[in-house]
Amino acid sequence: MSSLYDPKAIFYLFAVVSVLCVGKKVNDILTPYDLNEELTEKDNKAVALSLAGYLFGLAIILWSVLTSESAVEETESVWRDIGADLVSTVIWGVIGIAFLQVARILNDKVLLYRFSNVKELAEDRNVGAGAVQCGAYVGSALMVAAALAGEEGYGFAGELGLSVLYFAVGQVAFIAFGFVYQLATQYDLHDEIEKDNVAAGVSFGMTLVAVGLLLSEYLILHDSLIGLAVWFLLSTVFLIGFRFIVDKVILPGSRLDSEISRDRNWGAALIEGSCAIGLAFLLIASF
Repeated sequence: MSSLYDPKAIFYLFAVVSVLCVGKKVNDILTPYDLNEELTEKDNKAVALSLAGYLFGLAIILWSVLTSESAVEETESVWRDIGADLVSTVIWGVIGIAFLQVARILNDKVLLYRFSNVKELAEDRNVGAGAVQCGAYVGSALMVAAALAGEEGYGFAGELGLSVLYFAVGQVAFIAFGFVYQLATQYDLHDEIEKDNVAAGVSFGMTLVAVGLLLSEYLILHDSLIGLAVWFLLSTVFLIGFRFIVDKVILPGSRLDSEISRDRNWGAALIEGSCAIGLAFLLIASF
């Protein structure tokens, strides 16, 4: 019970909330549209979904910093360490903001390269595009968090290098998986998202979260990039294969691709995405 009254927790809470506020402000500055105007005056749900993924991703990174082994040891030591801990939390929070901003650019230019995400979010209020960006933010954050939860003793430069490496690997994996996912579906993913198909964006965005979960958990346990490549191939096979199981067993009344592309049934897309995330947790527990 005494740990619940640790006054140092207030300082850490204040630090992470401050970083979240800074992250929102940075995102506002770096995006071509006014976030406050889109969220409050225009009630833009697409921008809100994108921002929600961004803030949630930043919270995942900060959670990883606060729960890392080094942070626990330091916070349980003496009061003189609290300043260093808070500085470390803020620094990694700022680094997380930078990573997520890069993810936003890559999402716009590479992952969904056939149209402009800015236009889809701000002008067309495309919730499907917002869902994909939300999933990419969360998946990217999981990869960065995996770097922070790895082995200790590399120093700040080493940990930063690992974070950059894992982030880059995660982005490449998202792009590669997007290509495979497109081949596995009977509709054009980019065309459907550009046509404001919420279902297509929800299913793909949630599946990106599943990919992030699978890859990040491997990186926490292992440090082999070759092994990661093999695990990515296996995970892709499992996720795509399980999608057909969802089609035939969980939603037997109609083809999943038809529900998403023709009927724009975001309920079916939500079930597909939930099953993909659930499968990710089961694969992590099994292997």
